[in-house]
Amino acid sequence: MSGPISGRRENRAPQKTGTLTGAFIGQKDAAAARFAEEVRPFVEITDWLPDPSQGYGAIKGSAPALVFAHLGDDPCNGLGLVKRLVKAAPGTLVFILAPHKSPDLILEAFRLGAADFLVWPVNNGEALAAVRRAVENVGAAPRPGEIYTVFSLKGGQGISTVALNLADHVQRLSGDKVLLIDLNLYLGDIGVRLNLGAPYSPFDLHKDLHRLDRDLLFSSLLKHERGFYILSCPDEISDADRLQGDDVTQMLSVLTNYLDYLIIDLPHDFSTRSLAALEAADNILLLVQQELAAVKITLRVLDFFRELGYDRNKIHLILNRYLSRSELEADDLSNILQQPVFATLANDYKAVSDSIATGKTVDLSSGNSPFNRDVKKLAAKLTGITVRESARPLWQQAWSQVLHGFSRKKEATAV
Repeated sequence: MSGPISGRRENRAPQKTGTLTGAFIGQKDAAAARFAEEVRPFVEITDWLPDPSQGYGAIKGSAPALVFAHLGDDPCNGLGLVKRLVKAAPGTLVFILAPHKSPDLILEAFRLGAADFLVWPVNNGEALAAVRRAVENVGAAPRPGEIYTVFSLKGGQGISTVALNLADHVQRLSGDKVLLIDLNLYLGDIGVRLNLGAPYSPFDLHKDLHRLDRDLLFSSLLKHERGFYILSCPDEISDADRLQGDDVTQMLSVLTNYLDYLIIDLPHDFSTRSLAALEAADNILLLVQQELAAVKITLRVLDFFRELGYDRNKIHLILNRYLSRSELEADDLSNILQQPVFATLANDYKAVSDSIATGKTVDLSSGNSPFNRDVKKLAAKLTGITVRESARPLWQQAWSQVLHGFSRKKEATAV
């Protein structure tokens, strides 16, 4: 998976005159205090956040010039936080502090967009020099938004349903700018599913590219009540050949300068448009179901992706309409396709049908459905944002206790 990238990421260098402000995420112990003292001639650490779980909200709100995040005992959580901070505060330089060098951690840190990886404690003067060097070296190169394409060469796999509800959950989890793009240019149905028109389509966007800026884009895009934006196709059948692969590449390149996530609903083909979107994608969500025909076609698609030279880590196999009792289990599919199943989405026909009938996302119409919970987990896994499972309602806990007591009584009677 590509590194965290986000909308309109002009990585401007902080002011090089005077003292910069910084924040430290981690315990304020003696080592941390010594670090703050060493970098003080260049950076004044004004905020101390001992609880990493509070770091994201605080940094996103204040956006200091620099952030120093100590990985602590759980590097995975620390790196996940860094990923979110880089996305939330594009003008902030994020430094990772760790007690030891680790090639894998260093590689992952830079892949996530960290300004530098600092081993601390070290000899006096080294930390200050490293921070100065990173600030001086920061450029003005944009960090484009992250692109997810949802794809299947076989129809009926639930592409539009997954793309729509994934956009909903990514926006709800991240609070970032999320755009759902319908590239089914002949007859896209995202607008129809939501009972919304298509005031601004990919065709309109293509015409406006030469004069597009932030104000024009966000005043033209349709914004759903849930907070994500939509670029859907006209209700009537359109002339898709007006857009070629190069046009799609150019459009995505421009859009990623303004948005944090692009989620693309792709048609079931390998047209130049689809290939352009797949090539630009940071993550390809390849949908498959537990049926022989779908598995055979997916196997051909994976072979084709390998011929194109796609990194296997870019491809995420999504088992949609998952049934726990099936002749083809997730492990079976992984073995057949030689690709691990990245996520399973429960088969919940009623919830999905109700959402389509009411023109709502599944989270709005059937929030407690298994499918909705699975899509939320998928969004969390893709974005690196931790989802805390809410406690079961009291009535469910009480009913569970009743059933458990009944079961124990029945076992005792049997004995």
